[in-house]
Amino acid sequence: MKISNQKIYEQIANDLIEQIDEGKLKEGERLPSIQALAKTYGVSNASMREALNALRMIGLIEIKHGYGTFVKQKHPQLFDFSNHTLTQKRVKDILELREAVEVKTASLASQRRTEGHLAAMYEALNEMARAIQNNTSGEEADLKFHLVIAQASDNQLLYELLNNIADKIQQTMRGTRHIYLYSRQKRMEKLFNEHTAIYDAITTQNALLAAQKMSEHLQEVRQTLVENYIVE
Repeated sequence: MKISNQKIYEQIANDLIEQIDEGKLKEGERLPSIQALAKTYGVSNASMREALNALRMIGLIEIKHGYGTFVKQKHPQLFDFSNHTLTQKRVKDILELREAVEVKTASLASQRRTEGHLAAMYEALNEMARAIQNNTSGEEADLKFHLVIAQASDNQLLYELLNNIADKIQQTMRGTRHIYLYSRQKRMEKLFNEHTAIYDAITTQNALLAAQKMSEHLQEVRQTLVENYIVE
């Protein structure tokens, strides 16, 4: 089986996901070696490693050094509710809070941001871009971007409010990004472009557009989580 040259690792990962979904690769099954898989797909070992890392990131496979790579589960576990720190209701509450607060925060930031704030946002965007290139989820950079916007609003209470629940927000960001890694329709570049649009609106001090782009981004996050994890 030969793979075309565009986003090779994604195409390999998608094929393996389909095999897992269809039961051709079963839970607990050991996969062939990287070298054998690379030969099967007609790609380099590096591309094969990228594909397997993508599946590892979303929890579909487990790499046991010295033993091999095994199918871990059929569907990725996007949130860990086992310790009761994050429930489905809590995820919904966090999303509603973000929509209520961050749209206004983006509007204020567009009017009050400094060059230092813009530089910090830009660096966070660069970190997101590097995460895409390295096939990692990048939720740390995502959280940093949103917290810098809160700082740029020049409203200490708004910043403290978001910062106080930063760990919960980051968990929902991780879930969203893992869905994007898992989905064959959605791509991490889409999330990156949404953040870039927010940054551009803040840079040009367009308050209405900044609020609109933030609203669109958070609505997309909500839709993604509702469709893929049935947060009701």
